[in-house]
Amino acid sequence: MKQLTDSAVYSMAGGFVFIAYLSAKSYAEKGASAGPAGSSDDYVPIVHVAAAAITFYYVLLFNQSRTAFAEFSAAKKAYREKKFEEKPSLAGLKYGAGNKNILAADRSAGNMNEQLLPFLVGVFMHATFVSVERATKIGWAWIFFRSYYGWAFRKGVPTLFLSTLPAYYCV
Repeated sequence: MKQLTDSAVYSMAGGFVFIAYLSAKSYAEKGASAGPAGSSDDYVPIVHVAAAAITFYYVLLFNQSRTAFAEFSAAKKAYREKKFEEKPSLAGLKYGAGNKNILAADRSAGNMNEQLLPFLVGVFMHATFVSVERATKIGWAWIFFRSYYGWAFRKGVPTLFLSTLPAYYCV
């Protein structure tokens, strides 16, 4: 099962990198409109940002399963080595409390889920009414700030604010 969840995470991460590459290549060739979008072609950089954000969301979703299976495997090994008295269950780990790694993966995906729709609406509105170029920069910044949320969550407050506050500002 580990190979399946790993391949899902790495495949989506590869897709994300490919979208980022296409976006950078397109931006280098054509740039982005400094003003509001005037045609459908002006939205290309924003579509790249939206595709990257959605792809990154799937990375986080697959990482939830990957983390749960990894922690379950570690718990089974510890049980076999007599470090735990009670036999672990996947459902108990995945849906129970107490495992900081699973909680961080869950919160990373959950927080992305909570912010994705307002972010997409905001970035498209900004491109439509203000500036495509600025909306593109804000979009990539938001994805960057979301990218290390899991690490920041594990560290706790105030480190968590290094991810959340800039991302909220972008939205």
